[in-house]
Amino acid sequence: MRKYERESRPWLAGALICTLISSLFAVALQFFKGGVLDRAIAGEGAAALGYGLALGAFILGEVGFFYLYRRLGDRFAAGCVTALKQDVFESVLRRDYVAFKRRTQGEYAAKYTSEADAIRARRFCMLPLFWEIVFKIVLVSGALFLLDWRVALLTIGLLTTPLYLPKLIEKRSQRAQTAYLRASEEALSGVTDWLRGFEVIKNFSAEGRVMARFRRLNGNAAEKLLDDLRLGASAQLITTLMSYLSYFIVLACSAWLVLRGDFSAGDFFVAIGMIDQLSYPIISLAGIVRQLSAIRPACREMEAFIAEPPQGGQRGTAPKLCREVRFHEVCFGYEGRGRVLDGFDLTLRKGGRYLLKGPSGCGKTTAVNLLLGYYQPDAGEITVDGAPLREAGEPYARATVLRQEAVLFRGTLRDNLTMYRDLPEERLLEALRSVGLDRFAVPEALDRGVEEGGANLSGGEKKRVCLARALLRDTELLILDEPLANLDGGTAERIEDLLLSIRDRTLLVVSHQFSPGKLAQFDQVADMAAGG
Repeated sequence: MRKYERESRPWLAGALICTLISSLFAVALQFFKGGVLDRAIAGEGAAALGYGLALGAFILGEVGFFYLYRRLGDRFAAGCVTALKQDVFESVLRRDYVAFKRRTQGEYAAKYTSEADAIRARRFCMLPLFWEIVFKIVLVSGALFLLDWRVALLTIGLLTTPLYLPKLIEKRSQRAQTAYLRASEEALSGVTDWLRGFEVIKNFSAEGRVMARFRRLNGNAAEKLLDDLRLGASAQLITTLMSYLSYFIVLACSAWLVLRGDFSAGDFFVAIGMIDQLSYPIISLAGIVRQLSAIRPACREMEAFIAEPPQGGQRGTAPKLCREVRFHEVCFGYEGRGRVLDGFDLTLRKGGRYLLKGPSGCGKTTAVNLLLGYYQPDAGEITVDGAPLREAGEPYARATVLRQEAVLFRGTLRDNLTMYRDLPEERLLEALRSVGLDRFAVPEALDRGVEEGGANLSGGEKKRVCLARALLRDTELLILDEPLANLDGGTAERIEDLLLSIRDRTLLVVSHQFSPGKLAQFDQVADMAAGG
C-alpha cells in the first residue's frame, strides 16, 4: 500500500501542513479564551475586546485550514484507492485464461469493490486523520507544559492510557475484519453468479430458493460485520471510560491549583480547554490505531493478489506462420478426469481449412486450448514451423479465437468491432458486409448502442458481429469453437457459408453439427468421436 501512498504524497503533505496550522490556531485560541476571561474579571474592557477579536480571527483560521485539510486528505484517499483499483483490474487482465478461471467473477468484483473500499476507509482515510491527531496531541502537550508542568505530566500520563488497548485486541480485530471481508466476498460471488443465470432462475421459478440461499450468505456477512463493529464499540466504550476518568482527575488537580493560588481563573479555563483538546483526540487515536491494525492482513492479501505473476503465455509477439502447426502424438488429461486426448495427431498447413468434429467431451475444445498455450501436453508435442509451441512466441499474436458464446460489450457497434482500436471506417463497413450484416454496414449504424451481452441483437446478428470482429484482426490462424451453437437452421447454414468463404488465413473450425454436404470443402476433417 505504500506505493499508492507515495504516489499521492503531495496531497498528504498538503493535508498535514494544513492540519498542523489548524492545530496551532486551535491551541493558541485556548490562551486567548483565558485572556478574555482574566481581562474581563480585571475590568479591562478594551483589552478584553482585543483578546476577543483575536480569538475570533484564530477561530476562523482554525476552521479554514481544517476545511483545506479535509479537502486535501480526501484527495489523498481518493488518489490512493483509484490507483489501487487500477492495479487490481490490471492484475486481472494480466492473467491468462486458465489462471483467470481459478477464481469466480464475484471474487474479482469483491477485490475491486468491497475489499478496495475497506482499505480506503480503514487505511487511506485513517492516515491523514492519524497525523492530524498526533500533531494536535504534541502541540497541546507542549502548550500544557507552557501553562504548568505538573498539569502537563498528569494529563499526558493519564490520558494516554487508552492507547494501549488497540494493541491488546489487535489479533481479534484482524480476525474479525478478515472474516467480514471473506463473508462479503462469498455473498458478492453468489450474487454475481445468480445474476449471470437470471433467465434460468426465472425459467425454473427458483426465485424463492435463490433468495433463501442469498439470505444465508447475506446474514452471514451481516453477522461478521456486527462482530467487527461490536468489537470496535466495546473498545471505544472502554477507551472513553478510561479517558473520562483521567479527565476528572486532571480537572480536580487544576481546581486544587486554583485553590492554592497557582492558577488564575483564566489559567483554569485554559487548562480545561487544553484537556478537552487532548482527551477527544486520544480517544479517536485509539480507534484509528485499531482500524489500521485490523486492515493490515487485508492489505497484505491485496498486495499478493496484485503481485501474482502472469502464467502461461504473455510472451510478446510471434513470428509469422510459414508452413504449418502440428499436433504430434499429443496426450492430455485434466486432473481427476483421465485422458481427454491420447496420441492426437493433426497438421494445420498455412492457408488450409480444417474441421474438428465429434460429440461433446471428445477433446475438441481441449485441443484448441492446448494450441492457445492454456495447458501443456502430458506427452507429445505441438510445433509451429517445427519449433515447440512454448518457444514460438505468444499464441494470441498468431491466432484469433471465436468461442461458442457471442461476447459483446456495452457500448457502440464500432467499439465492439474495433475493440477500442483506431481502424478505418471503410474496413469496418467492409467487414460487416462480408458477414452479411448489410443493414449495419452504413456509417451512422457504427455508433448505434449495443446493450450488455448484445441483448438488443438477435442470436445470428451477435454471431456475425463477433465474426466480423475476428476478421478485422489480421492473424494467420482463425479458430472458431462451436460457431453454429444455438442457431436456427437457416442462420447456421448462412454462417457455414461465411466460414467456408474465408480464404486469406488458416481456418480451424470446431463443431459437431456442420452440414455433412459441406464437409468436402475442408482440407481435412478430423473426427474425434473416439477421443482424439
